[in-house]
Amino acid sequence: MKTGYQKVGLWLGPLVGIALLLLPHPEAMSLPAWRTVAAGIWMAIWWCTEAVPVAVTAILPLALFPLLGIGDIKLVAAPYANPIIYLFMGGFVIALAIERWNLHKRMALTILTSVGNSGRSLIAGFMFASASISMWVMNTSTTLMLLPIGVSIVKIVSETADEVSNEEKHNFQLALLLGIAYSATIGGMSTLVGTAPNALLAGFMKESGFGEIGFGQFMLVGFPLTICMLPLSWFALTRIVFPVNFVTSPETRRVLTEMRADLGPISISEKRVSVVFAMAAFTWMTRPLLNTLPGLSGLSDAGIAMIAAITLFLIPSGQSDDPYLMKWEIMPKLPWGLLLLFGGGLSLASSVTRTGLADWIGNSLIVLGEAGTIVLVVVITTLIAFLTELTSNTATTGTFLPVVAALAIGINVDPLIFTLPAALAASCAFMLPVATPPNAIVYGSGYIRIPEMAKAGLSLNIIGIVILSIIALYLAPVAFG
Repeated sequence: MKTGYQKVGLWLGPLVGIALLLLPHPEAMSLPAWRTVAAGIWMAIWWCTEAVPVAVTAILPLALFPLLGIGDIKLVAAPYANPIIYLFMGGFVIALAIERWNLHKRMALTILTSVGNSGRSLIAGFMFASASISMWVMNTSTTLMLLPIGVSIVKIVSETADEVSNEEKHNFQLALLLGIAYSATIGGMSTLVGTAPNALLAGFMKESGFGEIGFGQFMLVGFPLTICMLPLSWFALTRIVFPVNFVTSPETRRVLTEMRADLGPISISEKRVSVVFAMAAFTWMTRPLLNTLPGLSGLSDAGIAMIAAITLFLIPSGQSDDPYLMKWEIMPKLPWGLLLLFGGGLSLASSVTRTGLADWIGNSLIVLGEAGTIVLVVVITTLIAFLTELTSNTATTGTFLPVVAALAIGINVDPLIFTLPAALAASCAFMLPVATPPNAIVYGSGYIRIPEMAKAGLSLNIIGIVILSIIALYLAPVAFG
C-alpha cells in the first residue's frame, strides 16, 4: 500500500515531466537538453518519493530517452554496462561468500573478545568491527550480523550489572546499538565497494569524461575519512550524547568467548575465501603498479572483481555437501536492483553531459562562484547530508552529481572538488530510520526511539560535514593530483 506522498509522487512525476515537454525550451538550451530536464525531474520526483521501486525508476531512460530523441537505445543503454557496475557486482559476490561461510562473524567476535572490559571499550570494539567489515561487505549485512550479538550484550548488562544505574544501562544500550549502525555506514565510506554512492561517483566521473578514480586512489580519501570519523563518533556517543562509564561484568566476556568458541576452528572454506578476498583487496590497491608490468596494462578494478567472483565458483570448499565456495543458488541475494540504479543514474548523467545541459547549468550557476569554493563545498555537503535523511542516498547522488559537476565547470573548478563531497555526504545521514538501512535495522530492534536517534544523529551529521568538507578541500586535491 502506497503512502500519501508516494501516491502524490506517482502522478506528480509524469505530470511535471509532460508539462515541461509542452513548454518551449529556453533560448540558450537545446531541445534534447530541455527534454533531458523533463525526464530528469520526473525521475527525481519518483526517486525522492519512492512512488515506484527505485530500480524501476532507474530503467525509465531506456523507455523515455529514445522516444524523446535524447539518444538512441544503444547510447542510452551503454551506461548500464559501465565497468563500475561490474566492480560492485564482483564485490557483492565476495561479500556473499564471506557471509556464506560466517567469516564476517568470526572477524567480529575476534575483535570483540580482544577489547577491554569497560562499557566504552566494548562499544569501541563493536564500532571497529562494524566499520572494518562494512568496508568490504554491505553495511546492511554487517548490521544484521552484529545486531543480535549487540542485543544479547545489552540484555546481559541489563540483567547482571546491578551496580549500574538504569540511566547508564539505557545509555549503554543506545550507544552500542547506534554505534553498530553508524559505524557500518562510516566504514562503507572507505572503499569503492563499501557503499553505492562511492561507486556511482567513480562511474559518473569516467562516464562524463572527467577521469578514472581507481580503487586504491579512492581509499586515499575514503579511509582517512573513516579513520577520522570513527573515533570522533565513538567519543560523541559515549562521552557526550549517551555517557557510559561502567565496567562490564565477567558474564559479558563469557558470552562473547562462548560465541567465538561455538564457531569452532577456522574451516578450510573460511581460509580459502580469506585468500581470495585478501588477494582481491591487495590487487585493487596495487593495480596502478601492476598496470606497468608487461601483459597487465588492461587490468582494471572491475576486471579484478570479476576474476575474484569467478574464482569463488571454481575453488573447492572442502565440504562434502557444498563442493564450491560459491553456488548460483545464493545469487538471488545479490541486490540486482541496486545495479540497475547505478545504470539509470549513469545514463541520466551521460545525457546531461551529451546534450549540453551540463554546460547550460554551469553557465547559469556561474554567479554562485562569487561565494567561493570553500563556502560552496560546505553548502553542498550540508544540503545533501540532510536531504538524504529523507531520500535514497544512491538516488540523491545520481540526481545531484551532474548538477554539482556542471556548477564546478561553470566557475572553473575541478568537478571532483564538488562531486566527491556530494557523493560521500549522501552517506552522512544518521538522524532518521529512513536515512540508511543500518539505521532502519537498529530502529526495528525496538530498543531505540526516533528522538534518541535524531539526537545522536545530529551530532554525527555535523562531525561528518566538517571532516568531509576539510578532506574534500585539502586532502582530495593531493590524493587525486
